[in-house]
Amino acid sequence: MYKFLGAAATVVMLVGCSTVQGVVRNKYTGTPVAAAVVTVDKSSTSTNGFGHYYMQGSFLPGDTMMVNASCYDIYTGSITSTSEIKDINLTPSCGNNNHKSNNNREHH
Repeated sequence: MYKFLGAAATVVMLVGCSTVQGVVRNKYTGTPVAAAVVTVDKSSTSTNGFGHYYMQGSFLPGDTMMVNASCYDIYTGSITSTSEIKDINLTPSCGNNNHKSNNNREHH
């Protein structure tokens, strides 16, 4: 005779409230980038006039983060904690904004 010993399993799903915030800046000038779109998982927000963004959701370490702004290369990275301050430096990609400022030229 065979006896079946069943095991009961309880699955607990942790749905927490995570936050990601920071400032998006021009890599060369340090100027804040307004209206950049910051996306984590399926949530997104835009930076304000000071380049600041704030997102709240159920983000997990390892989730992909993307930042996209006109005339800048797209940033792609990962979330590393459930409460993170992540400042992003975007590289300009169009116009004359793609090089460092040359204000310190030598005068002869």
